Amino acid sequence: LAFDADFWNGTDDLEDFLVAPILARGRGHALYAPAKAGKSLFGLYVAACAATGRPVLDQPAGLPLRVVYADLEMTRADVRERLGDMGYGPADDLSALVYYALPSLAALDTPQGGAELVALAQHLEADLVVIDTISRAVRGEENSNDTAQNFAMHTGTPLKRAGITLLRIDHAGMDVARGARGASAKHDDVDVVWQLLPR
Repeated sequence: LAFDADFWNGTDDLEDFLVAPILARGRGHALYAPAKAGKSLFGLYVAACAATGRPVLDQPAGLPLRVVYADLEMTRADVRERLGDMGYGPADDLSALVYYALPSLAALDTPQGGAELVALAQHLEADLVVIDTISRAVRGEENSNDTAQNFAMHTGTPLKRAGITLLRIDHAGMDVARGARGASAKHDDVDVVWQLLPR
């Protein structure tokens, strides 16, 4: 750090939203919900709107954002059906949504996996990376804090260092009020934790 005028005035790191009011630019986010509550659907909705420049939540229409979506659950047919239900079709330009359905990435709690995803995101000049779901993207035990800490070391922190926003989708534990399923360290490496509840 340079302790200069920019440091003290904060003019070089003004915080803003990538997608208001849920995704802060360059920050790490976790979204968790019970099974079948719509967390993957919500993640895809936000990603598609961001990538097409459509208004989403409090974010007005604007320039498309570059989104990398690593989906370790849905198939191509699932994605087509969900986007169709959202009103997207052949006439829509979804080129800024770089979607990897069931990708063959190495586990993201390993040096290789983290390096692969970060390099891919930087090569594609991604504004946002979505991982859906985190439990399928790591190889360590879900209940081990080491798994969450290794993910942070190899993937979460390098993305943050590169200024790339991260949305990590996760399952809720048996007691939804206590947070995501698994180790307590899952919430330590992100800046914002969102809970999605079914209506």
